[in-house]
Amino acid sequence: MKYEEEEKIKEFWNSGKVYEKLKKRKGKKFYFLDGPPYATGYIHMGTAWNKVLKDAYIRYWRMKGFSVWDRPGYDTHGLPIENKVEKELGIKSKSDIERLGVEKFILACREFATRFIDIMNKQFMDLGVWMDWSNPYLTLDKSYIEGAWATFKVAFDKGLLYKGLYPVHVCPHDETVVAYNEIEYAKVSDPSVYVKFKVHGKNEYIVIWTTTPWTLPSNTGVMAKPGADYARVNAGDMKLILAKDLVESVMKKIGIEDYDIEEIFKGEKLEGLKYEHPLKEEFGFQKNLVNAHRIVLSDQYVTLDVGTGLVHSAPGHGQEDFKVGTENGLPVISPVNMNGTYNDECGEFSGMFVKHADKKIIKKLAEKGLMLHEERVSHDYPQCWRCNSPLLQLAVQQWFFKVTEIRKKLIEENNKVNWHPSWAKQRFGNWLDSLGDWPISRQRYWGIPLPIWTCSKCDAVRVIGDTKELGKDLKDLHRPYIDEVKLKCKCGFQMERIKDVLDVWFDSGLAPWASLGYPKNKKLFDKLWKCDLEIEGPDQIRGWWNSQLITSLILFGEAPFSNILFHGFVLDAHGIKMSKSKGNTVDPEEVAKKYGTDVLRFYLLSSPPWDDFYFKWIDVETVAKSFAVIENTFNFVKTYASEEGAEKEMLAEDRWIISRLNSVLKSYDDSMKSYNIHKAVLELNDFIINDFSRWYIKIIRNRVWPSYTKKDRKGAVYALRKVSEEILKIMAPITPFFADKAKSEMFMGESVHLSLILDHGKSEKDLELQMETVKEIVEACHSIRKDEGIKLKWPVKSISVESNDTNVAKALKTFESVLLEMSNAGNVKKTAGYKKEFSKGVVHMSKEIMKDEALLREFLRAVQDKRKKEGMNVTDKIILHIDGDLKKFSKEIEEKVSAKKIVFEKLEEGDDASFEDMKVRFLVKKP
Repeated sequence: MKYEEEEKIKEFWNSGKVYEKLKKRKGKKFYFLDGPPYATGYIHMGTAWNKVLKDAYIRYWRMKGFSVWDRPGYDTHGLPIENKVEKELGIKSKSDIERLGVEKFILACREFATRFIDIMNKQFMDLGVWMDWSNPYLTLDKSYIEGAWATFKVAFDKGLLYKGLYPVHVCPHDETVVAYNEIEYAKVSDPSVYVKFKVHGKNEYIVIWTTTPWTLPSNTGVMAKPGADYARVNAGDMKLILAKDLVESVMKKIGIEDYDIEEIFKGEKLEGLKYEHPLKEEFGFQKNLVNAHRIVLSDQYVTLDVGTGLVHSAPGHGQEDFKVGTENGLPVISPVNMNGTYNDECGEFSGMFVKHADKKIIKKLAEKGLMLHEERVSHDYPQCWRCNSPLLQLAVQQWFFKVTEIRKKLIEENNKVNWHPSWAKQRFGNWLDSLGDWPISRQRYWGIPLPIWTCSKCDAVRVIGDTKELGKDLKDLHRPYIDEVKLKCKCGFQMERIKDVLDVWFDSGLAPWASLGYPKNKKLFDKLWKCDLEIEGPDQIRGWWNSQLITSLILFGEAPFSNILFHGFVLDAHGIKMSKSKGNTVDPEEVAKKYGTDVLRFYLLSSPPWDDFYFKWIDVETVAKSFAVIENTFNFVKTYASEEGAEKEMLAEDRWIISRLNSVLKSYDDSMKSYNIHKAVLELNDFIINDFSRWYIKIIRNRVWPSYTKKDRKGAVYALRKVSEEILKIMAPITPFFADKAKSEMFMGESVHLSLILDHGKSEKDLELQMETVKEIVEACHSIRKDEGIKLKWPVKSISVESNDTNVAKALKTFESVLLEMSNAGNVKKTAGYKKEFSKGVVHMSKEIMKDEALLREFLRAVQDKRKKEGMNVTDKIILHIDGDLKKFSKEIEEKVSAKKIVFEKLEEGDDASFEDMKVRFLVKKP
């Protein structure tokens, strides 16, 4: 079906208000929730696949009689938008934003966040995706923000919100916290150093190893493994302490061959051993620390596979260090700004970016004689998945959700969800099992403002859950307008809002209820809750589904979704993820314009969605060829079965195709309900092409020719129309354009999408089994022909079948005429000749070709070709002049070529048909 024809179908939908009629139809609720993408550009193949999957299921459930909620959404806040706007405005830092003005920056973010919404809406509509595009939910809407504040207030009231000092990942470029689900890893090269710390009051040293020299200024302790063996090593004029199992490798690295182990002891004996900080002169604050610079014990976080067995601990720069440090009373210091530079307490290092300070710190240690060895190491290092900047772990004051307190309940709720495929449940469970507390505040601008007001006089904290508490009606709740709102404190002083905004993942996680206008619109919420289906990609394990489950559990105590369909990524033909930077993207519109949107949809829906999708043009071409067969099949029905049929006149083969239809309808329903759409698509494709087109239509082709007048014609017509009508219904969710075009041409009336996919009828399994046997026998005959060089179009005199299987005997009796037609044989009887085994016996085929019948076949084919060349319709009658010995086939010829009159005579000119040495000449004339 051409792209231009699909445009006409869109006009038909619009003029007939088909979507609007569907939305008004009553039925049991089905709450589909669309995960909000960013509207930051044109759609790509991945977003096309995502929306086509969603649309297919929305259409299916509607045609099953459900009232489907289908409001799409767009994510509009967060660093992705800010970063795009920064590039457009030439902004490189937060200070640049402040100079520009927060209001100007916010307005630019709003404009950019909504710039492509109409464009993307149209692109999705062009794919045939039916959602409520006139009314998408936007996370920047006031009602949505009110839903966020209400949720946040509940977390506060339940004691699940706290402010604390804790090491979090910080993006120095964006100068804000990055949550655990926003972290990616990349291979980087860093310095690997072995440093000696002098033991306090002794002429010996403990040896530590680190790949982050920039954290040494924040060192307040060293961890040892209590049950491990440690050694005091005499190495020249030095005494070194390190793990016994690592002595040999460390000595080799530092280039000392002559050494001996003076003493071996357990790590627990090192507890409390004090040392001198190696950089206390450069970082003066180290001189004033209390309870610092001592060895503490940790069995969990000290390993003996690399390093020295003594782990440098900076509780202000690592979660493991923080945990052990706070348990043992070590000071937590983090003298680093949010932009990654050392603060004003760091002397000559103040203002220097910490990663750039590695070399200078190493040089200082070397000058003091404390550097034992330096090398480079390649390892995985966290980076911001928004801007790819390397992340730093800094202990800063942030607001957190106590996720660890509800983690067990999160896992329990996940176990109640139907994940498709089932293994995705465990994958999500593994993610939940490792969750820490969620740093929810962000030191940025474009986001939902943190609804926290504090008093600088009495330190009181007030969390707003309803905009009525503001005392004024703000049309826009974003910064800087919300920052101007002051609240009266109980002490009489003014409270000011904390300038932070919420993590953008908190925004999207609220979608199941905030998109419905909850809590103000509780009626709609009560009608729809909870979500019946969500469909997204693998990145939402740590993203959208993670934030939804956490926030829903905080607010409602349960998961917000019942069914989740998990899909993979779209890759190119070589298995590389598509991206504009790699130049390997394919525009969905390009495919649609070349092959048709339905071909693209059919292609995208024909493989297991949870597998990564390898886009290949050659595969699209294959699908297009198959789809051409499907189109021709329905064109045949439209041409030869335009009138009503009669069910009572059906023959066995007609009953068989109706039975196969019912079996396919059941299988289709089972596959769609279990979210295995690819199985539905593939079985539907197989049924139309193989059972319906290449088998059944070949069998009954002669019975529906216009000049055929026997009663059983109406039986074939009934079956053709019945199958077509029902198949178009189940094709509608997959190929909506073709389904409506064919339906309007064949059956008139309303759009196929207003039809219902009813429960399937009964199947005659015995009849289906018998026909499968016939197919197998015919296939054996074809194999014999291929082996012996007998063309399929040459009729052989007879075939016979030897078998002890009772089903074979039934099949031969029920479908004898079908077997003869499809094997191109004169009769079924015992005969000598070529043989071929099949699963239930042996097939024999005569050696003798029926030459008169072979000539007749060639003649009929030639006449039909002539009719087409002359531009005749199937109903046009002809006068046929024949020069040849075909009189005994007059009646058959008359029926099969719609001849009004046949004249046998000598012809000097005309068209010829021949078989071996036999020839017929003919003329086709109009009456």
